Amino acid sequence: MDHSFPTTKLTLRQGIYFILHGALPALSHAIGYEKNIAPKIRFANQLITILICLAVITSAALCVMDSLLSVKNQLTQVEIIGLTFLFGIFFVEYICRLWTAPETHPHITNEDEDEDDRLEIERHHYRIEYFFSVLGIIDLVVVVSLIFLLVSDDASRWTSYIFIVGLFKLVRYIPGLELIFKVISNQRQMLFATVFTLGIMVFVLSTGLYLLENSAQPEVFKSIPAVMWWGVVTMTTVGYGDMVPITFFGRILGAFAMLVGIAMLAMPAGIIASGFSEEIKRRQQLMAWQIISNLSLFANLDASCIADIASCLKTRIFPARTVVVKKNDFSDSIFFIADGEVEVQIRPKPKFPVVLRTGEVFGEAGLIENKRRNASIRTRRTSRFLVLELRDFHRLSENYPELKKRIEAIHLSRSA
Repeated sequence: MDHSFPTTKLTLRQGIYFILHGALPALSHAIGYEKNIAPKIRFANQLITILICLAVITSAALCVMDSLLSVKNQLTQVEIIGLTFLFGIFFVEYICRLWTAPETHPHITNEDEDEDDRLEIERHHYRIEYFFSVLGIIDLVVVVSLIFLLVSDDASRWTSYIFIVGLFKLVRYIPGLELIFKVISNQRQMLFATVFTLGIMVFVLSTGLYLLENSAQPEVFKSIPAVMWWGVVTMTTVGYGDMVPITFFGRILGAFAMLVGIAMLAMPAGIIASGFSEEIKRRQQLMAWQIISNLSLFANLDASCIADIASCLKTRIFPARTVVVKKNDFSDSIFFIADGEVEVQIRPKPKFPVVLRTGEVFGEAGLIENKRRNASIRTRRTSRFLVLELRDFHRLSENYPELKKRIEAIHLSRSA
């Protein structure tokens, strides 16, 4: 069973979405659609990505460069032309993202265009969802700030510097930044609780120190709000030294505040580290689920079965011309080729090499017949495999007999 990129043409909205995002959720079910996509669309996506990144960096540079300001704080003609060009890029990008927002959801397809009012409401709902999203607001702020700058023609106004937030647009194109924001978003409740607790401690300790030090240093510890500055710099272990307790009990309280501050600041670090681990694990499982759901071996299996299989698979990457399994080795796992190709080395050597490519499986014979490997397998290029170990194979075979039948069918066809 082979899934290939659909022969139907993309609609204009789908094409623009594909160019902006480099992927199309409505076609994510097709195996290898990214490899079979029209080269023009791939090139356009890379070109748009580079253009937007350069525009963002240029706008940020203009915001901080002294040359942006003339003697009279008026924009020069060259600067107006450049800012107009940047405005055009960001405005067209924003309108296109707003228009194509429904394509983020695969069930909104071109065939449903005039089905009923419900789908039309859903489309507008998804556009509103983008409009109020963090990146949607940033896109709008950048466009509006450039409008203010061009209309006022005065680079000294504070509105001229708002579009520095456009640097956050790079989150779309730098996976590491997107991962950081995702982790913070996932752990926001725990982080908020930690920060809120830290704020309470600052207030309580600042009040206590004010009561202890006000009589000894009334000009320094003159009010609780003023002492809260000491609380912040002490509990964050910065310690500027501009406010120092001199009484015995004041110093004890200050030492306690330092220790509590170290403990409190360590908590967000642990929460974020744990969040990174959970998010990376989740993405690896999601990637495994997407890969195996597109393999012909797992076609039409229940989602629960695919999810169970994905939780058992382990990812392994081998460089080119590396032996993955050796002949006569003990059979302890099945290999699913997620990306790459391997050559089966058998004797006598066949006239044409036996090559397995992305989506195929090997290593099933030893597990089914409980015997050693009957051939060596070597990678032809750098390849990524999803590995199902022996114990997991037997457990899945008991829970999902259909899966075992399919693997046995592959083994019988190869034996024949």
